[in-house]
Amino acid sequence: MRAKIFWGAFIAPFVLFLIILNSSLDYPKPADIQTGNRYEKAVVTRVLSDTLAPDPSFPEIRIGVQELEFRLLTGERKGRLFLANNFVGRLDNKPAKVGTKMIVSSYDGFASGMVVDYSREGALYALALSFVAALVLFGRMKGLKAFLSLAFTLACVIFLFVPMLLKGAEPIVAAAVVVSLSTAVTMLALNGLGRKSAAAACGCVAGTFLAGGAALLAGRIAHISTYTTAEAENLIFIAQNTQLHLHDVLFAGIVIASSGAVMDVSMSIASSMSEMRALDPAMPSAALMRSGLNIGRDITGTMANTLILAFTGSGINTVLMVFMYQMPYLRIINMNSLAVEILQGLSGSIGLVLSVPATAAIAARLMPPKQSEDGSIQS
Repeated sequence: MRAKIFWGAFIAPFVLFLIILNSSLDYPKPADIQTGNRYEKAVVTRVLSDTLAPDPSFPEIRIGVQELEFRLLTGERKGRLFLANNFVGRLDNKPAKVGTKMIVSSYDGFASGMVVDYSREGALYALALSFVAALVLFGRMKGLKAFLSLAFTLACVIFLFVPMLLKGAEPIVAAAVVVSLSTAVTMLALNGLGRKSAAAACGCVAGTFLAGGAALLAGRIAHISTYTTAEAENLIFIAQNTQLHLHDVLFAGIVIASSGAVMDVSMSIASSMSEMRALDPAMPSAALMRSGLNIGRDITGTMANTLILAFTGSGINTVLMVFMYQMPYLRIINMNSLAVEILQGLSGSIGLVLSVPATAAIAARLMPPKQSEDGSIQS
């Protein structure tokens, strides 16, 4: 009952705070923002003409033009029929047939329209539902708490981190707030208030900010910042008329991205050390810490691979391009895109590795050996 009262007393005011924060946002919209354009979901009812043919160089895809009749499935004009041309190219490859659901747009109330993309939200919702079902099925109550913690973290990123940036907060400070809140809520939700949760939370925060510090230092030395990322042009356009401090947004993102893996390692070490303390209450703190470090060494190898491979996978297109063009090593190692991926992967891994001694030291401090009444260690 006390836990329910605590969570109710925390969540309700926090949600109210987010509502007030987001409703008070007032910033100039980008000059190129689309106005008057409506997006709706529609289904293809007829294919009036079709010139699609296999691409000469890539026969697995078809290119050409389709004239399609659509029926709107959403919006005020739901059920309305209209015609639109579907231009199918190599890069914008979205051939359709009768029954295909697509996203369409219009400036004239769908007297005419344009094909935007496939309607994918159904598949994405199904995948998300499968994830939640698997989490709850195998994790039971802890799985449900993990999902709610994840939802809280995502809400913090969207409705707290972003508004803080738009209000002029330093990106690293905003990331620190989000990571600290997310870590505290996740640890408390999964394990309750206790020394294990405290050790894991402190170790996670320490490791995460060590990752951010490593990224920030390396970025300053190597002249890497948000301005060297692929999205820099659009972000600069947005930041011109706002209070957004663009330079360190990249490093704030690294702090947030690293927190998940670091949290996993910190919790594993704190949980293991808590079990060892329960089995041997008289184990000296130094021995307990050594055991935590030994456990951490086994964990960090695979977790570091996880981070490196995650960032490598996200940049696989760059890797493929570099390989095929046979670029000189001196050019490759200094490319903006590759340097950013390396910075993200290695700084995150540094934070993950350093979270091991941090968590082990904190846990050993918070979980001292039990002593007898005369002050001697119990055997």
